[in-house]
Amino acid sequence: MRTLIRSGYLNFFGFFKNPRPGIHIINAHYVTPSISTIADAAVFEEFVAHIAKKAKLITIQEALKRVVQRDFPKNEALVAFTFDDGFAECFDTIAPVLEKYGTNAAFFINANYVESDEKYRSQYNQRVQTFTKQPMNWQQIKSLHERGHVIGSHTLDHLNMANLSDEELFFQLDSNKKILEEKLNYSCDYFAWTYGQFIHFPQKAMEITKQFHPFIFSGTDYKHYVSMDGNVINRRHIEPFWPKTFVNYFLSINKK
Repeated sequence: MRTLIRSGYLNFFGFFKNPRPGIHIINAHYVTPSISTIADAAVFEEFVAHIAKKAKLITIQEALKRVVQRDFPKNEALVAFTFDDGFAECFDTIAPVLEKYGTNAAFFINANYVESDEKYRSQYNQRVQTFTKQPMNWQQIKSLHERGHVIGSHTLDHLNMANLSDEELFFQLDSNKKILEEKLNYSCDYFAWTYGQFIHFPQKAMEITKQFHPFIFSGTDYKHYVSMDGNVINRRHIEPFWPKTFVNYFLSINKK
């Protein structure tokens, strides 16, 4: 009942909403919950086109720079994209559409998921509750990097950071960063923690993460540009298959 009430609220009020001026960083995972198909490209392009009619699409690098510099626009809405987990549709569907619209995304990767065996993939998909997905391979990730997309870290195995010891946190962060940097020959500065809420990212996780990555992204507290004493940049969770009225409503929030 609560879900139905919330859905009805968002559908009704979202019909009248438009993106507020400011910088909006979207946090998504996949185009649809099912296996990516040719039809999904149409779903994703419709999502991007809908936003592009109402806001200006910018690169994730520009969004980050302006948030860090507190250069917030007063008269236009700017939207950037990020995707967690590194599913195959990031390469097959998402990146080509974004490039068509002249923008890019940050893709946050768990290195052990890439080119993993069936047993590991099954365990991973159980953790993230996406049972039909497959990961990108390293050649695809390298291609995205070379085409101007950002490859960020998402820990090695997509574990809940709140449940890990200091030693385990260090290992998950250090190992994933090293693998990404060795594979792509770059500096991995972007990090998004798994599951995205503050309960999943205690202070000890923050202190260790800061040793590896200067830019840390959440998936919560979207009304504020930054949280945790300015150490975290906040994103708004919006999946491309959600109703357009939901998208309208979430991008209409007055950010601080």
